[in-house]
Amino acid sequence: MIYKFSNNEISISTANTVYSSPIVRLVNPTTGVVNCTISVNSSVNVVSFSILANSEIVIEKTSTYLIQGTGVVASPVAYRH
Repeated sequence: MIYKFSNNEISISTANTVYSSPIVRLVNPTTGVVNCTISVNSSVNVVSFSILANSEIVIEKTSTYLIQGTGVVASPVAYRH
């Protein structure tokens, strides 16, 4: 898969829309599992999931939804396969 990065990588320790991107690459550079949450706002969670240590995933979300994961960095991307 080829990723096209559309902005800088940022920390999502605080809830963030990641530049309002609907497709986001998440990287967990830590040595432990990190729990992430996607939410509509600070009180309405949509989903929670885990990212394994030293790994990455790409997710699709609604552009206005917030994503948070302590220690995780995120980049807005587009992809082609």
